Amino acid sequence: MNVSQRKKILFFTPYATRTGSEMLIYYILKYLDRSKFEAGLVCFAKGELINDLPSDIPVFIAPGSFSFSQKIAFHMGFHPVHRAIKKISKDFHADLWYVNTVMLTDVIKIAKELHIPVISHIHELSAMYSQVSSPDFETVIKDSDLLVGCSDIVCKCLKESGGKSVKRLYPFVDLDEIAPDKEKVRKIRQDWGAGPNDFVWIMSGTSSERKGFDLLPDIALQIPENARVHLVWVGSLSKDGLVYWTKKRCEQLKNVKVHLTGPQKEDYYSYMEAADGFMLTSRQEPFGMVLVEAAWLGKPIVSFASGGPTEFITPGLGTIVPNLDIPLFAESILQWNNKISSFDKDFSRQKALAYSVEKGVSQWQNIIEDFTADKNI
Repeated sequence: MNVSQRKKILFFTPYATRTGSEMLIYYILKYLDRSKFEAGLVCFAKGELINDLPSDIPVFIAPGSFSFSQKIAFHMGFHPVHRAIKKISKDFHADLWYVNTVMLTDVIKIAKELHIPVISHIHELSAMYSQVSSPDFETVIKDSDLLVGCSDIVCKCLKESGGKSVKRLYPFVDLDEIAPDKEKVRKIRQDWGAGPNDFVWIMSGTSSERKGFDLLPDIALQIPENARVHLVWVGSLSKDGLVYWTKKRCEQLKNVKVHLTGPQKEDYYSYMEAADGFMLTSRQEPFGMVLVEAAWLGKPIVSFASGGPTEFITPGLGTIVPNLDIPLFAESILQWNNKISSFDKDFSRQKALAYSVEKGVSQWQNIIEDFTADKNI
């Protein structure tokens, strides 16, 4: 395909951070076929992923917070975000816009105004829908030319909401980036005070109620003291009352050691490897890219039946627990501790291979090519 025939796609993402939904956009931008596609990125904050993007991806920062002069302009009828996006559109001349998450409804409104085809990639379930007004959610559903859901359960919600054109694309991971440092792994376990006969179960995510951060002490209280279990949470801790309360509860525990490590960007996979198993404590989870990472590292998984995880976890890979059955969740952890030595890591890694970045980007490109052919773009 000639350079002039390449499809120009302008991506929009909120913050360009290392959350699962934004990592997916990062992987697409890093690995898309340059002979078929040209891409640019618009985000509303200078997130950490911007510095990691390939040099051929132009990045545009739209205002996420406003200066005094922008606030005055807004009250005079000039919306700073709309003006910025329209200017970016004029400069980039995209064939289509690709909007990441359900939160960027203004972008979809502008796309409709400018008669630009728009695809919305949705990673959210109902817990997040309440963060969007009813008219804005309707805009996402009705004014997106295509809705891409990150799991069957998300696609079901989109169709129930009136979505007419819906495709599924499971999250994917660059498995080559998962390279734990053996010496760091040893040091991490040592820092935790986890001996060879101890069992470490890890969770990775934001410290939110949806992710079940507050359930850590509840799970811990169901575990006998002689079980020698450590529970680890990797991820940023919000400065809110939920985190304060949960931390205080964890400090009072006597039977289980709880470790709150912070985000650990550089050594993330070494922390994951230092654990014996992975626990997904989410009350509601659209899919969970971290499940693929855990499977690739050969960790048994215990998860609540919180949505997307039921589409990934099969017998032999882990245990699905009825949602919020905390005693059974803790019991499942203990059961895996008794059979961890016989866990089939090769089977686990084979499962993860189906969600590799190579396969995922190929599937994404097929969706885009079908869309552009159907729309005669």
